[in-house]
Amino acid sequence: MPSSPEQMRRLAATLQAAREDERADLARELHDELGQTLTAIKLELARTVDALKGSPPHLPVMNRLQSLVGLVDIGAAMVRRLATKLRPPALDHLGLAEAIRWEAATFQARSGLRCHVRARENETTLTTLTAGQQTALFRIFQEALTNIVRHADASAVRVRLTEGRGSFELRITDNGRGITPAEIAAAGSIGLLGMRERAMQAGATLAIAGFPGKGTLVTVRVPLQSRPKASATARRTKVKGRRGR
Repeated sequence: MPSSPEQMRRLAATLQAAREDERADLARELHDELGQTLTAIKLELARTVDALKGSPPHLPVMNRLQSLVGLVDIGAAMVRRLATKLRPPALDHLGLAEAIRWEAATFQARSGLRCHVRARENETTLTTLTAGQQTALFRIFQEALTNIVRHADASAVRVRLTEGRGSFELRITDNGRGITPAEIAAAGSIGLLGMRERAMQAGATLAIAGFPGKGTLVTVRVPLQSRPKASATARRTKVKGRRGR
């Protein structure tokens, strides 16, 4: 019996979540296990160099050891970069806004394009966004930046995170050539397809609009469930508890 589109979407969402879990596990393994091993190697090499300093000079050996210390530093930096690329620590520990700020700064340093992020300090902390929704928004943001570098011919990107009544919104705007309707509708655009799939799995809507010669706007909007308000009895109990202290 053929699967329904809804079943296929649920399966895709499950696979995507499993993939993100694997990325997080691998990032932790790289950072914690391999990173600590490289640090231990560097410390042992440093101790060996210090021990040799009190002996008759062995310049070739000392130079080789110093080179090894440098190679370990390069390896450790690569491990940190790969672990962060797999799963930014800020996304798990500081939330969506800080993860996007970090990614924007990295993007600007890597590409040379100006990238300005606007978000209140408490943005995303007062929402009911799930961890899965935050991950989906972050991955959509990453893909949008990739598309800007590859296709937009832009010099600047503006990012805005806002929380309104009943929804959370991520807006990404560039000042490039502007995506065309044909490019938006292209069935073979893997990047745009991935963005749409992630938005759908997060229960969000994704809108892409191009303005010829002025840029492209990507808008992701996630409906938020209203938080239950505390009852009058609960509020009175809380006040009495504070007075009794």
